[in-house]
Parts: sequence; C-alpha cells; structure tokens
Amino acid sequence: MRHRVKLATAVAAAVIAVTAPRPADAFGDVVYCTNCSTEFSQLASLAKQAQQLMTQLQSYQTQLMQYANMVQNTVALPEEVWGTVQGDIMQVRSLSNAASLLSGNAGSMIGRLQSATGYVGELGSLSSIPGQFTTWQQTIGNNLNTMGKLLGLQQTQSTSNTAILTKLQATAGSATGQMQAIEAGNQLAGANAAQLDEIEQTLVATAQMQANQMAVDADRNASEDGAMQQFLSGPLPPLTGYRSW
Repeated sequence: MRHRVKLATAVAAAVIAVTAPRPADAFGDVVYCTNCSTEFSQLASLAKQAQQLMTQLQSYQTQLMQYANMVQNTVALPEEVWGTVQGDIMQVRSLSNAASLLSGNAGSMIGRLQSATGYVGELGSLSSIPGQFTTWQQTIGNNLNTMGKLLGLQQTQSTSNTAILTKLQATAGSATGQMQAIEAGNQLAGANAAQLDEIEQTLVATAQMQANQMAVDADRNASEDGAMQQFLSGPLPPLTGYRSW
C-alpha cells in the first residue's frame, strides 16, 4: 500500500505539471528529454514543450495581426517598425522548425512505448499515433513551404533565412508588399499553433495512459509481494519424518 500511495502522489504531481498553465519562454528551443528517468517524464517534457511553442506562436500571431491593422491604416509601415516585423516573422519560422523537430521526437517516443511488452494493451487504441505525428511533422513543413510561396520564394523547406530576409526587405516599400509578408507569417503561426495544440493534447493523453499502466503494475507487484509475505509467514513444512528410499 505504501508503494501505491507514493506512486499515486508522483503521478498526480506529474499530471499537474503537464496540464498547469505555464508562461511562454522567449524564443525557447526544443530540447529532447534524453536524461529523464522514465517514459512518463519524457512525455510530460514533450507536452510542456509543445504548449510553450504553441503559446509563443499565438503571441506572434497576435502581434502580426496588429501590424496588419496598422498597414491598413497607413501607406506603409516605417522602416524601423518594418525591421521589427521582419524579426517577428523569422521567429515564427524558427518556432515552426522547432515544432517539426518536436513532432518527430514525440512520434519516436510513442513508437518505442508501443514496442514495450507491458504497454501493448494500453496502446491498442493509439496504434496510429506515430504515423499521425509524422503527418503533423510533414504538415508543419508544408506550412513553411506555403509561407515561402506567398512571399514569392522557391517552394521548398530548404529556403534559406537569408533569402527570406532579402524578400522581406524588398517588400518594405509598399503597403501591399508588407501586407503579403505579414499574412504569410500570420498563416504560418496560426496553422502551427493549432497543430501544436493537438500534439500537446495527444501527449498528455498518452502520458495518462502510461500513468495508468504504472499504477496497474504497482498494484500487481504489491499483490505479489503480499502473497509472498503471507507464504513466508506461514508454518514451515516438517523437515523430518519423510520416508527414505
């Protein structure tokens, strides 16, 4: 019982850590949790990263919408303001790349869980999730391609940051060009934030399933320990009086 109470407390704390609101980190990078002691903590770490990336993208989306409103009410944004806009759009691109890396790590993590013998039953309903994360990763890449296309760049993920900045600088001369660039960044932020929301929810649900499996295993181990203790506490069989052959 003592082991089950300790486990329940640890699981509850971990779930709270995953689901509690967290402030956005400025320009935070995805760091895969390679030193975590359990699969559960790895899932919790990835879910937290997804939430942080989503929050940051939503923040940039709000800022870009404000810039779009400014462009509608003027000929073109001043050069110093446009420099800030360019920086925001490049940060959106950087966060989107980080989201693609996170989805790949998360899909790999869940794939490893599926191969674990003690977790096969729990993951029966999640058999398609590694493929789903691959789809999300590809979709995020497609969003980057779409932004490049809207900016008039080559439609490829390998479009360099230098090429994007050059194009952004070229659009600074007119309100129409500025609006095109702002809309491209806004669409990228919005689409990837929506995908990250789904990724976070999936990771949290999977972490909960892992917690359930941990609880089941702990209960089974406690029952086996109890049975063994009961057996050992009983009277020992007689060591004499057996018939010799």
